[in-house]
Amino acid sequence: MSEAGTDLLLSLAVAAAHQLGYSCRVANADDVMLSGPAGDVMVGLTNLRRMAADEPPDQWPALVADYLSTGLVDLEIDRDPLDTGNFAMMRGLIRTRLYSGQGGTPDVVHREVAPGLVQRVLIDQVHTMAPITYPMLRQWPIDECDLFILAEQNTRADGPLEAITHRIDAPMSDGVEITMLSGISDYITAHARWLDEYPVVGPAGSVFAVPSQRQIYAHPVANLDVVRATTVLAQVAVLDYAQRPWPVSQDVYWWHDRTIELAATTEHTGEALCIYPSDSFLSALNELPS
Repeated sequence: MSEAGTDLLLSLAVAAAHQLGYSCRVANADDVMLSGPAGDVMVGLTNLRRMAADEPPDQWPALVADYLSTGLVDLEIDRDPLDTGNFAMMRGLIRTRLYSGQGGTPDVVHREVAPGLVQRVLIDQVHTMAPITYPMLRQWPIDECDLFILAEQNTRADGPLEAITHRIDAPMSDGVEITMLSGISDYITAHARWLDEYPVVGPAGSVFAVPSQRQIYAHPVANLDVVRATTVLAQVAVLDYAQRPWPVSQDVYWWHDRTIELAATTEHTGEALCIYPSDSFLSALNELPS
């Protein structure tokens, strides 16, 4: 039996591609090649599998069809791209969000915001987004620093995220409260840059995790309760990073004085979760009241 025949999600992807008028070749368990009049596009299924894990199987056909349609939008945009040389047209479409520091294309405009975490600028195209590259930037009457400022202004102007605080009563957490920032925006992670606009910042800042593009989890840094909060955030980060679509980082970060530093790296080995605080974060903990 073929690989698609033993994998329901893969079989649905092949069927959906045919319904959309494209031939489909299974490259491997997590990639399919769609071919049609507009050309070829490789569509990865890893994020789709993670999305499907949260949905009942009877919802999978619609989920797969929508996911593949988005991949085909990317192909149509490649065939008939926006006039990126027209900066006046582009400036209102520029947005930003955070990504893993691992991988990425050197030509994409980016900057490191903390170890393992980078910020990129993108053009919002309603159904998809395109990264801004350095060759594109060289055509525009704006420098890189001002481009990031513009991207953040546009992203903030779209409106705030929803903040929901949960009390965690699991063993060892002792009722610590974690606030989840989320919403319908595709640019949720960018809001980690301005956490002071949300009720998650204490006298010494905020610890936060950004395990995927879908949520930010945060807790104020006010006293040594932050040690328990950091442990909870590390647990959430590792779990979401492994299971949620569009993963970003499994580490915990520290926002303070409008800067972001690494608070702690995490490592999951077998059944144990190892948390390694950074030297600067440990120094800050020593100054906190109990």
